[in-house]
Amino acid sequence: VQLSHHVFLNLHTLKFYCLPDNYEIIDSSLEDITYVLKPTFTAQHIAHLDKQAKLSRAYDGTTYLPGIVGLNNIKANDYANAVLQALSNVPPLRNYFLEEENYRRIQRPPGDIMFVLVQRFGELMRKLWNPRNFKAHVSPHEMLQAVVLCSKKSFQITKQGDGVEFLSWFLNALHAALGGTKRKKKSE
Repeated sequence: VQLSHHVFLNLHTLKFYCLPDNYEIIDSSLEDITYVLKPTFTAQHIAHLDKQAKLSRAYDGTTYLPGIVGLNNIKANDYANAVLQALSNVPPLRNYFLEEENYRRIQRPPGDIMFVLVQRFGELMRKLWNPRNFKAHVSPHEMLQAVVLCSKKSFQITKQGDGVEFLSWFLNALHAALGGTKRKKKSE
């Protein structure tokens, strides 16, 4: 902006400010940035995802198909990336997590950390299906941090894991965090 003046984005409110003058910047050209950080989907848009496979152009000039974008490999997390990528293309699961309102108001006990898994998976889904990405790949970093935390380090970013074990744990953890039951079936 000027020497010693900087533009900052509040990641919670998605408002831009000029500092040190501390005034809000309102400019429609900044909407692309906020949409990439927090993409939103209407029910109508979600209903048409499978009906029209339309290529999008990222801001870096590459083309991609929303939902079919790469996930960055941070260290040894490719086993988790494969599972997350596959789950992002299961329509009922994808559709549920694309619309944050579906799970925003779920109440969890105080101190329960498992709901962060739901929030991060929803964020990752919306970024994977975003038709206005900056690049044709997405970072799963926040999602993987939630996995490490919620799995009590059973699944790590720094060492290989078993994709089938991860899938089983992840689906059970999501189910429980969304208020599902932990009952086991009895065999007779």
